[in-house]
Amino acid sequence: MSTSTAIPCQRRRAPGAALSLSLLLGALLPSAPALADAERQATASLAPSQLVGLDLNLQIEKVAPAAALPNQGVIVKRYLAQGLWTSQGAGGPGHRQASGSYQLRHGGDHMLEERSVDDSGQAQSSTRYSFEHPRGGTWVQSLNHGQQQLSGHFTVAPSQPGPAQQLAPASNAGLHVALIIKQALAPTLPPGVFPSAGLVLQSYAADGTLSFQGFGPGNINSKGSYSYKRLSANTAVEEATQTSDFFSLPYTMVYTFKTPNSGTWYQNFYNGLIQFSGTFDTFPR
Repeated sequence: MSTSTAIPCQRRRAPGAALSLSLLLGALLPSAPALADAERQATASLAPSQLVGLDLNLQIEKVAPAAALPNQGVIVKRYLAQGLWTSQGAGGPGHRQASGSYQLRHGGDHMLEERSVDDSGQAQSSTRYSFEHPRGGTWVQSLNHGQQQLSGHFTVAPSQPGPAQQLAPASNAGLHVALIIKQALAPTLPPGVFPSAGLVLQSYAADGTLSFQGFGPGNINSKGSYSYKRLSANTAVEEATQTSDFFSLPYTMVYTFKTPNSGTWYQNFYNGLIQFSGTFDTFPR
């Protein structure tokens, strides 16, 4: 008895159908170079095309030399239409209100270069803004033909913020502020004599006094007095004197709010003896 084995037949795809499908997919799906170009464009332009309607919050971290210049705190520069600007600052000596005109030049997708003169016609400066992300980066300003220089980090905020954009509170009275120390720099001090990590809980009263509770190596409990000023939608400055059993010294603190109750902080302690920075959260007392 003979048996037969059924051999399955493989259907051959018509060449025309395969070619049509390939052309269709090629038309619908972007090529690898096109995808690469799209990714580059998404990350390429960090610097805005213009600054009108924006506040740039210039956190002062380095000054050389320090004579007659603000050496701490923050300068908020507001850019107006028709090439005009105004500025104000707080935190330490040397801050003043000013206004003037400026010219802006793009130095690539991540950089803006500004040349400005104040209304007196004498104070000329050039400032380079290097954007690390769309909301900020680093800045360097040269004055008096490069003989004086200020630098630090900056953030961008709307000059006329809506309710959802107004992040910094008008006052910190009645708040606890939990400061996480992420970095501490003190070139003239030996290691171990100042805190370089940990948490400080600062509690603010309406009468201008505050208390400090320290957690972690080198963080101590103390008390003090303070003043607080909101300068822009996301930036505020605190000037305080901290008093413990060992010292009574001033500091300037710059708060940069990323949400209504959290952000980053930078502190210039005792005219630059120690520079602290980190993150913070606030909550009611």
